[in-house]
Amino acid sequence: MKNLTRREFANLSATVVSGTILTGITACNPNETKLDLRKIPITKKVIDTHLHVVPETIDRCLQVMDENFIRYGLNIGIRGESFDKFMPKISKLKNRLGAMYAFDWDLWKTDLKFPEKAPDLLERAVENGALGLKNFKDLGLTVTDNNGKLVKIDDPRLMPIWEKAQQLNTVVAFHTTDPVAFFEPWTPENERWEELELHPNWSFADRSKYPERNSVLEQRNNVIKSFKEITFHCAHVANNSENLNVLDEWMDEMPNIVVDLSARFGELGRHPAADGFRFFEKHQERIMFGTDRMFWKDGEVQGAGPSKIFTKEEDNKFYQSHWRYLQTTDKQFDHPTPIQGNWKINGIGLPEEILKKIYWDNAYKLYNLKQFGVR
Repeated sequence: MKNLTRREFANLSATVVSGTILTGITACNPNETKLDLRKIPITKKVIDTHLHVVPETIDRCLQVMDENFIRYGLNIGIRGESFDKFMPKISKLKNRLGAMYAFDWDLWKTDLKFPEKAPDLLERAVENGALGLKNFKDLGLTVTDNNGKLVKIDDPRLMPIWEKAQQLNTVVAFHTTDPVAFFEPWTPENERWEELELHPNWSFADRSKYPERNSVLEQRNNVIKSFKEITFHCAHVANNSENLNVLDEWMDEMPNIVVDLSARFGELGRHPAADGFRFFEKHQERIMFGTDRMFWKDGEVQGAGPSKIFTKEEDNKFYQSHWRYLQTTDKQFDHPTPIQGNWKINGIGLPEEILKKIYWDNAYKLYNLKQFGVR
């Protein structure tokens, strides 16, 4: 047999492994029960590192999790006083749900000393059970200080916050900017036109109001590079899933980054499957599963799209499209959030040892979930 290049080996491995697990055949136990990996995660248990839930919808959230193999969910970011109201509600559910704290930046508009108080607010939140600090996309795009000036992510006034996070040895999560299309002209030619019509406030194309996308991402990266002892949970594949080459460079340059996959399967699935496979294979220790499933009082959202109450069948379809992308080499099927783009995706067929890390091990270790009896 000829010597294979790395590309050829990756392609062959993806095909062989996917074909093996899809038929339920293993070298160790040929009689093992077959799994339809279009419908069931190979691990049969998954940690969702990116969901949103409020006190009124906790029971509904747990129901959907139970129906779709989600053993533990991280509520990624609750602002200010809402955090204080949420945490008592999950005091007896710590083996199922956790939460991150987020600042209410609006307080800065009326309180000149808010940046000085913020580190203490973070410390108190961690003492009350926060698994980290979440920064939503408003930081760098719309957050202003008491003088109405836009606050950059790497603003020196925010340094004490990152210093406190480093001192507390807590995770810092960033949702910085949004997809490339949200920064392009809001016209019918925009490939995310349908989504932007539904959420016009998601368009950041007006340069008189919003900064350049890359400049904001650079601000985030400046903070990450400056605080090497902090692990940064970069949501939505660090919001650069359109460009795996740049993302790969970031991961190499900043080893303290981990990413979640939430609401970016559509973009990931557009890349050639071999490229996706290589990225996941290379960074398998630093990728975590996530969906951006939202449970609000007035409706629910499956990562993106209209708000409604979904049927069990609709939810099953949503989650199963995630398993299908990661576990099979199927071609041209619907991604989980069709409103995010009118195209099909191709599966990358990851082997079980990598899937186990993405579905479970990486998040379990990062957030020390053993302490809560998560299993």
